[in-house]
Amino acid sequence: MSPAPANPSLWMNVTLPEFPALAADLDVDVLVVGAGLTGITTAYLLLQEGVRVALIDREKVAGGETSRTTAHLTYVTDERLHHLASKFGADAARKFWEAGAVAIDTIETIVETTGNDAQFVRVPGYLHTRIGAEPDRKDIDNLRKDAELAQSFGFDATFTESTPYARTPGIRFAQQAKFHPRLYLKGLLNAIANKGGQVFEHTALQSVEDGDPMIVHANGRKIRCKYLIIATHNPLMGKKGALTATLFQTKLALYTSYVIGARLPVGTVPEGLYWDTSDPYEYLRIEEHEDHLYAVFGGEDVKTGQERNAEEVFDKLTRRLFSVLPEATVERRWLGQVVETDDGMPFIGENEEREFIATGFCGNGYTLGTLSALMARDRFLERGNPWVGLLAVNRSPFHGGTWRYVQENVDYPYHFVRGRLQPADAESADEIGRGEGRIVHHEGKKVAAYRDDAGQLTLLAPQCTHLKCLVKWNSAARTWDCPCHGSRFHPTGAVLSGPAEQPLKRLHE
Repeated sequence: MSPAPANPSLWMNVTLPEFPALAADLDVDVLVVGAGLTGITTAYLLLQEGVRVALIDREKVAGGETSRTTAHLTYVTDERLHHLASKFGADAARKFWEAGAVAIDTIETIVETTGNDAQFVRVPGYLHTRIGAEPDRKDIDNLRKDAELAQSFGFDATFTESTPYARTPGIRFAQQAKFHPRLYLKGLLNAIANKGGQVFEHTALQSVEDGDPMIVHANGRKIRCKYLIIATHNPLMGKKGALTATLFQTKLALYTSYVIGARLPVGTVPEGLYWDTSDPYEYLRIEEHEDHLYAVFGGEDVKTGQERNAEEVFDKLTRRLFSVLPEATVERRWLGQVVETDDGMPFIGENEEREFIATGFCGNGYTLGTLSALMARDRFLERGNPWVGLLAVNRSPFHGGTWRYVQENVDYPYHFVRGRLQPADAESADEIGRGEGRIVHHEGKKVAAYRDDAGQLTLLAPQCTHLKCLVKWNSAARTWDCPCHGSRFHPTGAVLSGPAEQPLKRLHE
């Protein structure tokens, strides 16, 4: 028997509305593909403008990374402010942070407008040096630099010699926020339904015919639309050809972040958001309840599919949690995926005429997803938007990120070859326990074999359907993960997240 899989995230205690699969042809102004935070918000904003909208998802609404968030709402980006200013200029760095602040304000306004009980509350955020490590003088100097830059841009940021919880030097950022993400999305989905928006689950985009109108094929039906917004975590090809889509993928790198949910005694840590200056960084979100605190603690980010052993990553993270918060009682654990870019900025905008994409949100999924929705609305309505040029999809992949671009793209040839040279995990599928997946030998070749908890065996071709790297089993998530470009598949082969768009090929059992 394999180790128990990770739990659902903390937010899965809220049930979302259910929607049908598409069963008839459709005519709309805008089709939004991907019913996560970005897609749901986009549909809501467009409906507020009187636009006819349809929203589709290949699985259930908010069934992917949107429900695996750690629910930090902050304009402080993964890419440090002084790095942004150095690479892009002070004005660009300021505009990028302002975009995050506008997104948080937008979320707060939506909560108020819809009467949404999303538990939204403003809290401070703290960027601090790593707990248990001697503060490095350069690190402290950079914190001071970031605080001074932020202040000069008009943000409420203060350097302090000792931050709460960490008790190390850092920066206090006022007016960050947190909320319950699925409560928020439930309110948005209800508002969309009440406004006449059409939402379809279990409806996968199959192909796009360019024209006026465009014709999108999904579930064997046709959706005619004037404009297409692809709001999937990792963009689908849409109107792009395979080569162009593959080249765009070289600008992205997919990482898995490991998360623990734990109870703490009241008064252990002040309510707020905390993250440190290490790479990958460690983060903490504290929520106050009447008789306890709840901590969301995470980090140990690693490129998807490149963990040696996912259980060992969780074990290491748990030991770290107990070292910094020994009073913690662990209740759950989950993992989520983030998409990083070659230069630290997201890609938000048109990649083809009348086709809009948004990706590369790093650790700011809810703020940048909300920003993407604002920008998609404005683009369709032909309104000006201050971030169009800054976050353009067609900006040079080498602008400000040449070395990172080279580093990230070494992975493909390395893991493509390595996967074929490595021995199988087992000589026979007979060695696989219930709830376990392994690469095994079968009829003279490698196959991806999974045995479910009932004992049913599934055999799959192990080649990722994106660019044919061999997948690896993630025992914590019970998924097949691709180490080259981060695609993830359900145990029985269905696509969980791209860039792959086709399932792993099922073999005769």
